[in-house]
Amino acid sequence: MLADFPELRDIPSPSSSGSSSPALDSNTLALLDDFFSAKAEEEQRFSDLVRATHDLDVDDDEHDRKPSAPARMMSVDEYRIAFGEDWQLSQFWYSARFARRLARAIHSLVDPETIIAFMCCPTAYVGFQHEYLHPGARLLEVDPRFDLLARSQFVRYDLYAPEKLPEDLRGTVGVAVVDPPFLNEDTNAKVIAALKLLLAPNAKLLILTGTSTEPILERLYNAPPLGPLVRTALEVKHEGGRLSNDFGCWGSWPESKDLGRDVSDDDDDP
Repeated sequence: MLADFPELRDIPSPSSSGSSSPALDSNTLALLDDFFSAKAEEEQRFSDLVRATHDLDVDDDEHDRKPSAPARMMSVDEYRIAFGEDWQLSQFWYSARFARRLARAIHSLVDPETIIAFMCCPTAYVGFQHEYLHPGARLLEVDPRFDLLARSQFVRYDLYAPEKLPEDLRGTVGVAVVDPPFLNEDTNAKVIAALKLLLAPNAKLLILTGTSTEPILERLYNAPPLGPLVRTALEVKHEGGRLSNDFGCWGSWPESKDLGRDVSDDDDDP
């Protein structure tokens, strides 16, 4: 845990020899208290989720069935408490307000039969399912924790092994929502390899990524159904403003430039 606070590693113990005992200022103590409280709450909520999912699995086994969608999806705020960001996997959660706006935009593109692939964007999946609980939503992720969220809607997706995507999903996806985990050309090329397997004819694609990759997007996503891409009116926001990179959202059809324009901040709760 001290890895998160390197400045504390060299503080001597109270039994160490010295003329005075070190003391942390009140601001540092408050930060430490907030950090450990948040970690404890996250671990407790995740444990509760594991236990609840196990109980539901037992009940499903007794009835010899497995539901195609959760009975209720947690809110984005609940999700952020239960699932910490793994920065090594480039996980940065959207704000609750943006996730809600994105969900409304996606909902305008689908019908009850649409298969929707949320690739590398679990916050978008949670935000959408919390609002609409669509039976055709699928969460494609490498992080196995999210199997607890999606259950039968979870599809393990390894960026480096698109050929392992399930056969029954190939060619069926009507809307794909993708947040490539890394802002470089190689990552986008690998994402495209998966999309070419997944997308149905006339599918729609939404890409949420850093604006620094725009030249890459123009070069790689250059033919239907992958593109050419058009920047939408959606302004991507991450929780806490921790990312210094500017982010945007692009769509693969000409009219996508207006996507999100009809959702104003006045429609959102704080």
